[in-house]
Amino acid sequence: MATTAQAQFSLAVSPPRFELSTPPGERVRDVIELTHRDTPSGAYKLKTADWTFRPDGSVDFSDELLPGSCRPWVAIERRELTITSGRPYRFRFEVTPPAGTPPTECRFAVLIEGQQPATAPGVPMALGARIGVIVYVAVGNVAPVLEIVGASVRTVDGRPAPVLKIRNTGNAHGRLAGFLSGTDAGGTSLELQAATTPIMPGETRDIALAANKPGEAENAVAVRFPVTVTGKLEWGKSGSLPINQRFAP
Repeated sequence: MATTAQAQFSLAVSPPRFELSTPPGERVRDVIELTHRDTPSGAYKLKTADWTFRPDGSVDFSDELLPGSCRPWVAIERRELTITSGRPYRFRFEVTPPAGTPPTECRFAVLIEGQQPATAPGVPMALGARIGVIVYVAVGNVAPVLEIVGASVRTVDGRPAPVLKIRNTGNAHGRLAGFLSGTDAGGTSLELQAATTPIMPGETRDIALAANKPGEAENAVAVRFPVTVTGKLEWGKSGSLPINQRFAP
């Protein structure tokens, strides 16, 4: 039902995520571009929310202020908005951490909801549709610190896949980037890419490696285990993880 409701939500949002930075006591501003794709014009409600990232990769939004929330630092230009079709609206927001704020990563979402509930064919009730734009703001000198603490084989999207267990002991979220080389049980050469799932400060998260034929990153292939994987994954501004790992079910 949620997927169908989203399909009835005629709004394009760009970008879907912000990663900003500012010193304490200074304001940082940015713009979300909203494009209403239907006629007549669309009426929307906007607000901020806290969020938590669940182990399964889904996001829980909270109207209530969570412990340590930075939403009191956030201002949005308005809470209701009407957008005409075809002409993008540049929606402004700003974040002002108080002077003296210790290094921290401010995380919040801007939620955009239709003022009229979305309807879906064949569903006998109105469905509330919304889009969440995730915002990260590095306040002061913060950074992730990622390390590998385990490796396994797990089922991902119906296939067994190599998985790295990554711990973040830093004070900002991190993501892995880059390509690895692999050889499977049949001697086939593989190229593997880590999922770009964020790893929150203090969190340990499983990060799957998607395998494909070298030079064909969009075509995933089944891995015949055991598979040996080597190379280096990058994270943050200068961090890297050397990989030399054998994966077997």
